[in-house]
Amino acid sequence: MIKKHIHWLLPGQYNDLKSLEQNLFASIRLRSFVSSLNNNFYTFSFGENMPLNTSILVIGKIGSFDIEKRGVNWLNQIKMAHFSECKIILDYTDNHIMLNNPMTLFYKSILPFITYAVTPSEQMSLILSNFWKGSIYTIQDSIDIGIVKWNDYESKSLLWFGHSTNIQFLLNFLQKYHSKISDYTLKIITNQDGINYFTKNNNTDIHVTTKLWSLDTFINESSTCDICIIPSDKENLKKQGAGHNRLITSLALGFPTIATMLPSYEPFKDYFFDLDSLELSSALTNRKMFKRKVILAQKKIVPLFLPKVISRKWLKVFNI
Repeated sequence: MIKKHIHWLLPGQYNDLKSLEQNLFASIRLRSFVSSLNNNFYTFSFGENMPLNTSILVIGKIGSFDIEKRGVNWLNQIKMAHFSECKIILDYTDNHIMLNNPMTLFYKSILPFITYAVTPSEQMSLILSNFWKGSIYTIQDSIDIGIVKWNDYESKSLLWFGHSTNIQFLLNFLQKYHSKISDYTLKIITNQDGINYFTKNNNTDIHVTTKLWSLDTFINESSTCDICIIPSDKENLKKQGAGHNRLITSLALGFPTIATMLPSYEPFKDYFFDLDSLELSSALTNRKMFKRKVILAQKKIVPLFLPKVISRKWLKVFNI
């Protein structure tokens, strides 16, 4: 039997799955790549142009670069898929419709053509339901690392990882809490824009090292850290529907984790330390108070986000 073909509309070109798996954007790496693990049931392609044999078109994050040209190209292909009776799935990972940014018009224009939508969190599904009344399914981001056992060794190093769009939250954290972490080295893993922005705007005397993100670099650098910090802003509209892959990844690595209580993090509040808590100092100085939380999370929560588990959720949606 000939397999049906799935194409992911994504910025750029991907000649092999390795280039997809190593992509800096979690919304690409942890979603389109993980969905492709269902290659026993479907064939897959990725990039700007949809093959003619496509049965299911998935709309990934379009990005703001060259949005006018790319938006027209993608919209034309979406319309073509719609009139060809392809199934069209919107993978809605950022709250662009509400935020009124360069991508807003594109997302509004494609809503009449999609069959159903997928989001990375229940909160994002709820947000999208205010603008589109079709079927919406939640498929969380997977993690892309294995589970690392708790390590009692202490190196006085903090880990922060993420995209450059989250750097401002880190800078805000350093401004507010620099006296509490003055004994630590902060290790930052991000993209070049993130490194540049941090270097230009950091005015604290915290000892910092920066590395460009890659999966290997992330794994190597994280092995030398004690605690992971994930500062954010729960009042920020951009973060209202954010997924929880950074939190789950941190717990998978065996890290005591200090994070802002975003809506998508609340279901896991028993496994990490709320950054806004008045007990932040004791959490930083006594990492072993996290040990039970981390071990329990690795047993009960982290396995739910392994790629093979999340890929089965994608398969279920593809088969609807």
